[in-house]
Amino acid sequence: MANHSERPTLDLAAGRAVLSEDLPKALEYLGVSSEAELGWRKTNNRTLIVPIRGQINGHVEEYTLRLQFLTGRDWPPSAQFVNPITLQYSFPDDVPHLPILQSPEVHVHPQYQSASETLQLICCSATFEYYSVLHGGDNNILWQSKDTFLTTIAAIERAMNSFHTGRQPRHGG
Repeated sequence: MANHSERPTLDLAAGRAVLSEDLPKALEYLGVSSEAELGWRKTNNRTLIVPIRGQINGHVEEYTLRLQFLTGRDWPPSAQFVNPITLQYSFPDDVPHLPILQSPEVHVHPQYQSASETLQLICCSATFEYYSVLHGGDNNILWQSKDTFLTTIAAIERAMNSFHTGRQPRHGG
């Protein structure tokens, strides 16, 4: 189980196994036979691309979420909003590909400075980055080993449904 005082360690083989085991279960749970039916796609054996939508003033905005499975079940997948063409995130060029999202459960930071690194942070206890920056918080929100990447997607979708206020503005950077 994740905790607030320890950074996750990389275990790419375990990450591959988690995606390989959990993707078929997720598809069955969602009642589909392939990730393509959901608009999802695997770009390699550790990465899943997921479309995420938000609405503002009746207009639907499309975003691209990249989940990377970098470790075993004790930690959530890495999650970043990315450029839909490159499937990467580069500050400041790709900032407009991020939603403005500030909910009690999820905040999106285009350039978060932690003690050890600068990164895009989807601040949510269902993301790898939340723990890698030693975020801290209430223990009742910690990632549990029984959680899956659907927990991550669901948290972000809940926030997008109620707290999405548009796209991040372009930075001068």
